[in-house]
Parts: sequence; C-alpha cells; structure tokens
Amino acid sequence: MKHCAPSLFARLANRAASIALLASAVAGCTAPPSAQRLPPSSDRVPPSNDTLPASLRATPQEVLQDALSAVGETTYECRSDGKRLSWTPTGSEATLVDQARHSVGTVTPGGYFIAYDRSQFVGAAAGEEIVNAGALTWERLVARDEAGARSNRGRFAKVTSVQRVLTSGGLPPVAACSEQGQSMLVPYTATYLFYRAAKAASDDTMPNSLAAP
Repeated sequence: MKHCAPSLFARLANRAASIALLASAVAGCTAPPSAQRLPPSSDRVPPSNDTLPASLRATPQEVLQDALSAVGETTYECRSDGKRLSWTPTGSEATLVDQARHSVGTVTPGGYFIAYDRSQFVGAAAGEEIVNAGALTWERLVARDEAGARSNRGRFAKVTSVQRVLTSGGLPPVAACSEQGQSMLVPYTATYLFYRAAKAASDDTMPNSLAAP
C-alpha cells in the first residue's frame, strides 16, 4: 500500500493540472475573435464632436448614442478606368464591439450597420477627410433608408448618423494592380460613433445611451 500512495497522488496532481489547463484554455476563448484583435481601450478613446473637421460633425440636433469599435476588412477589386488598372474599394465588412468587448453587430458593404437584435441603419457618405495617409478616411454617414422602413425597437432603430473615426489600416499596399477582376482583402480597425435625434434623449427604450462627448 505504501508503494501505491505516491502513484495515486501523482495521478491526482496530473489530473488537477490538466483541469486547470483546460479551464485556462476555455477562458481564453470566451472573448470573440474580433475583440481579441482590438487595440487596448485607451487607444480607442474617440474624439469629441467639436474637435472633428466641420464636414464630419454631427448636427446640434443630434446626441451621441453609442461608441463601438470595429475590426474587419475592406475589399478591393482590380478595375480599369480606361487608362490604367488600380485597386478600387468595394466596401468594408467588420464586427462591431461594445465597451465591454462584446460583439453586438456588423458593418457590411453598402453602408449597412446591422445589430444582432435585427435593427439596422443604412448610411450614405456625407463627409470624408484624410486624417492619416496610411489608413482609411474618417467619414460621416447620414441615413439613406426611407422613413418608416426601420423598426422602432433595437440598438440602431433611431440612429440618424454615424461617424467613422480612429481608423487604422484598410488601404492596399500599392494603388496599381495587374489583372482586372482580382480582389484583395485589407484588414482595418476603426471606431464608429452612432448619433440619434436629441428629442429622443429621454426615451428609456434606447439601449446603451451615452452622454455627448
């Protein structure tokens, strides 16, 4: 018996170590892949509205509702303008992550912002500025979907405009391409600021309301 005890203790110790290793691995998988790829939150503090270029500012009739980080890819297609071939952007696709680092929706080509609660905002570019020559432009989008087309409930139901700021990446390494029809995906990150009408500021049904910066 006294020869078996060390073996038993060794097996129990090995089993405990295996359980601890498995728990550690599971814990490391709880955050969505997109959140794991985001920079530290201190690097993503959005600028206040009044510090932005005039073309990107929300109107005085709007208040900030949401600040979401995004990580994804911008798609480019090799196209000809009749003289030369170049990479032409065809849209971005990304996962939207809240301040708790939870995935809450997606960005899709065409200016679509779709929350996992099925609410959505469809935007059209209203302003654009090159802030960093090595990254996607900062831009402002205003609603282009028809009045009444959206549900009255959900995260993006009452959004009136969106600002894309703090962009990183998203541009092709070179402007020229060699074969028409080729496509390329370029990773990018950004912060999207979602605004809604100020008159809805007291609406308790709006999720995750934020004070204006």
